[in-house]
Amino acid sequence: MNDYLTKCFNLYIENLSSNLSNGTIYNKTHSVCSFLESLDDDFHDFKNFNINSVYHYINSLNYASQTISGIQFVLREFFDVLYKNNISDFDGRKVFPVIITNKRDTIPSYYSTDEIKKIIDSIDITQPHGVEHKCMLLIDAQMGLRSSDILGLTFDEILWDKNIIHKIQQKTKLPVYVHMPDNIKFLLLDYLKNYRPLSDENYIFICEKTGKRYSSGELYYVFNKYLNKADINVGNRKHGPHSLRHSLASNLLKHDTAMPVITGILGHKNLNTTSRYLSIDTEALRSLCLEVTLDD
Repeated sequence: MNDYLTKCFNLYIENLSSNLSNGTIYNKTHSVCSFLESLDDDFHDFKNFNINSVYHYINSLNYASQTISGIQFVLREFFDVLYKNNISDFDGRKVFPVIITNKRDTIPSYYSTDEIKKIIDSIDITQPHGVEHKCMLLIDAQMGLRSSDILGLTFDEILWDKNIIHKIQQKTKLPVYVHMPDNIKFLLLDYLKNYRPLSDENYIFICEKTGKRYSSGELYYVFNKYLNKADINVGNRKHGPHSLRHSLASNLLKHDTAMPVITGILGHKNLNTTSRYLSIDTEALRSLCLEVTLDD
């Protein structure tokens, strides 16, 4: 981005609410940054801006409709900030008077048993960060924790003697208690003993460069790294780590696990949220063969 666009971007960041989670801030800033980077390098005037450029950008995105509507809401907010600061002559509602959302489209994609096994097997634990990355993805795939809760996992949230992880979830602020399989337990112990960088932080997973916890987008990067390494054909499917969490949920349903039990494992607020998670085609469910335990 040039200096003008960088100034606009920084202004948007300054106007974000301080009450937003790190994950929300990341998603918002990423959406705005991607849009600004799509503009010409010599662009320098939002007061003489053809809003059709926004529509061309939106139409170029190969995302699910719910994701695109989310980006539209963010860009509407971005243009509101520009308008209030006299950088643009129009506000966000001039760009997006109406934003249509499809709640049914919030169901993420699923990956088959073989695909997930290939992803896990592609992690070389002899390489730097290999054990750490395998811990993260196995916790996602086998225990169903959200990315924010994996990256924010602390020492006092692991009950080693009971093989349980208990957390107050970052998203819902509700407690969740999840059984920790032995393969994850022993891999975590190996990571903590031999690979975790020295740090006074209470977080389990620590960035080697900073000595602090990872940023919110780290698990997305990790998942896609091994998704590509395993040569998985993503097609039109989503490719975030949340797909592993959803695969676990569908597997539990396939094995006739009661809905309240699945709700408890996933840490959802209520059964309605879990029902939406599992509102997929019956034949698709039958084709899913994700084992709850992925052996090393």
